[in-house]
Amino acid sequence: IERKNIVVSRRELLEEERVSKKAELLENIKEGEVRRGIVKNVTDFGVFLDLDGIDGLLHITDMTWKRIKHPSELVQMGQELEVIILNVDRDKGRVALGLKQKEENPWEEIEKRYPPGTRVKGKIVNLVSYGAFIEIEPGIDGLCHVSEFSEEHVEDPRSFLKPGDQVDVMIIDNDKEERKIGLSIKAVKKAEKGLDYRAYLAEQNNQAKKPGQKSSSQ
Repeated sequence: IERKNIVVSRRELLEEERVSKKAELLENIKEGEVRRGIVKNVTDFGVFLDLDGIDGLLHITDMTWKRIKHPSELVQMGQELEVIILNVDRDKGRVALGLKQKEENPWEEIEKRYPPGTRVKGKIVNLVSYGAFIEIEPGIDGLCHVSEFSEEHVEDPRSFLKPGDQVDVMIIDNDKEERKIGLSIKAVKKAEKGLDYRAYLAEQNNQAKKPGQKSSSQ
């Protein structure tokens, strides 16, 4: 019985130390700090890290500027990560973490780097019923609406393109605040034929700004 009491007492002591350490960490941790943590759980919506005594959540939207479907594409159990403290809720004992915030936001100055009329090569990363999402640089996807595929009517985007295809596209419009870029394959074909694609782009850009018109929303 005495030995059992000693074991119980030790467990209680360790628990008290853990709670005390957690409270101290929560009190001292600050937003904007860079901390190291170990991945202890990977879920569909993000990753939980052990920050030397307290758990922090790295949400999937704060992992990378790129489009990913699951956190396991970037991290694995037991991996050490250097993250930024985004938010601390001391009342609930929650800490929000960021990884992509350590990198430069690729959407900064997007309007200067990709003005309408810019021709770029991109990779098809996703096909939907209304068009194709095309990566034009790491972290930057634009939408090519199905109506911008070809002069001819295209019913199903999957009959025209497939994931992984490399295509030449032209920027129709962009919006840094909304993180949207409109792309066109059709405009590239017009330019190659020597047609006046500038007037076409101006028309498309005006339509994109009107309520109810097709958008490059993701």
